[in-house]
Amino acid sequence: MKKMLGVVGINILMIGFLLFLANVLSIAAIQIFNWQKPKQYAQSHLFPNYADDPEAALLHFTEYDNLTKGYYESYYVWRRPELERQTINISADGLRHTHRPEGALPTKTVAFFGGSTMWGTGAPDDGTIPSLFAKMMPEFEAINFGETGYTAHQSLNLLLRRYYEGFRPEVVVSYDGVNDVWNKCRREHGPYSHNREYEMRTILSEGSADHPESFGFIIQPMRNFAGKVARTLAARRSESAASPYDCHENPEKAEQIARFLLADWAVLKMLVEGYGGTFIAILQPQAYGSETKLDHLDLSETLGEQYAAVYPKVLELLPKEFPELEENFADLRAALDRQDYVYIDWCHLSPNGNATIAERMAGLVKTRAGAAESTLSMVE
Repeated sequence: MKKMLGVVGINILMIGFLLFLANVLSIAAIQIFNWQKPKQYAQSHLFPNYADDPEAALLHFTEYDNLTKGYYESYYVWRRPELERQTINISADGLRHTHRPEGALPTKTVAFFGGSTMWGTGAPDDGTIPSLFAKMMPEFEAINFGETGYTAHQSLNLLLRRYYEGFRPEVVVSYDGVNDVWNKCRREHGPYSHNREYEMRTILSEGSADHPESFGFIIQPMRNFAGKVARTLAARRSESAASPYDCHENPEKAEQIARFLLADWAVLKMLVEGYGGTFIAILQPQAYGSETKLDHLDLSETLGEQYAAVYPKVLELLPKEFPELEENFADLRAALDRQDYVYIDWCHLSPNGNATIAERMAGLVKTRAGAAESTLSMVE
C-alpha cells in the first residue's frame, strides 16, 4: 500500500511539474510573440512629413509604440494611464497634455473630443490639434479629451461624466467619423460596436473557468497561449479569405453606422446647448479620395471602400433625418487637399496637418461661438 501511495505521489508531482513547465513555456511564448510583433510606426519617422527633424519624430513614435492599451472605465471602456515622457504626457484622469501659450490668460474653455487623431498620434504634445488651436486662440483653455479608437458614442459617455462632475465648457467640438467606420465596418462588429467589443467578448467567453477553485484557473497560461494562437490563425485566414470589412457589401449596415453617428451628434448638441454651450460636429478627413500626397503610404483599398460606403450616407441623412444638426455640422473631408505630405496612414496626421485642422477649427469656433454669444446678448 505504501509503495502504491508513493507511486501515486510521484505521478502527481510529475504532473504538477509538467503543468508548471507548460505554463511557464506558454507565458514565455506569449512574451516572445509580443516582443517580436512589428511596431506599428517603426518606420514612420522616415516619412517626408518629418524630414526637418526625423530624430524628434523617432522619439515620439518610439514613445507611442510603447504605450499600454489603457485601463478599463465603465461606459466609455478605456483610457490611457498617467504618463510622463518627452513627447507624450498624460494626466492622472487620462487627458493628454495641451500646451498653453506663454502668458495666455484664457477666459473660456473649449473641449475637444474624438479618436486618436484628436489625441495626437503622430505629433508631440505641442503639435496636437488642441495645442495648436490654443496657440491660435489663447483666450480659450483647450482640453484634449481625445482617445485612441474612440467613437462618437464613447465621447458622448465621457462628456456626460464630465458634466456630472461640474464641467461647463463654452464650446464642445466632436471630431469624428473615421473610427465609426473603421471600428463598426468590421465583420465581427455592428453599428453600435466599439473597437474592443469582439476582444472583450472573447476574453469573457474564454474566462468562464477562471475561478481560483477551477482546473481552468490552474492551466490559464496554456489557455491564453492556445487562444492567442487560435485568434492569430483565424485572423490570418480571415484576411486571406475575405475582407475584414463588410460595409461596402452591406448598404443597410453602412446606413445604420451613418445614422448612429448623426444620432450621437444630435444628443451631444442637446446636451451641450442645454448647458448653454456651443456644439460643433465635424466630419473628419481621411486619406481615401484626398487630393494630397500619398505616395509614401501603402493604403488598403478595402478600407477605402468602407468610407465610400458610409461617408456619403452621413451627408445624405443629415438634411433628411437630422436637420437640426445642419447649423452645427462642418464637413472637413477636403480640408487637407493640398500638395503636401500630411498623412502618416489613412487618418493620422503629422503636426503640419494638425495645424491646418486647428486653423479650420479656430475659424469655426469664431463663427459659431461668436454667433451664439450675439444671440444670447440679444435675448438678454
